[in-house]
Amino acid sequence: INTMDAKGEVLITIMASLAQQESESISRNIKIGLQYRYQRGQVIVNTARFLGYDKDDDGNLVINPEQAKVVKRIFYEWLTGKGAIEIARELTKEGLKNGIGRTKWHSSGIIKILRNEKYIGDAL
Repeated sequence: INTMDAKGEVLITIMASLAQQESESISRNIKIGLQYRYQRGQVIVNTARFLGYDKDDDGNLVINPEQAKVVKRIFYEWLTGKGAIEIARELTKEGLKNGIGRTKWHSSGIIKILRNEKYIGDAL
């Protein structure tokens, strides 16, 4: 395609327009699919870094008992007045694993868990 002449410019404009329409069509289809799954009660949750849960063969969330103890502890200690830094220090000191399997905890990770709506049963 020669962009230096008018024919090339028109061809590029047409191709860009077609690509834009295709992108919008794909976006609409994805949104419709998500809405359909939500209406049926199927919510996709990435459990790779979601401490306390695993997925079964059907894709349903299943509580991981060992990790759930850590999550409950984080919420309990927060509610009893401990800060995120103190909670992170204690979990690191005890060698408990975080969502990515490491034993080093950060206060930002604690805050993310506390703010994650999925721990109270919601999915946005």
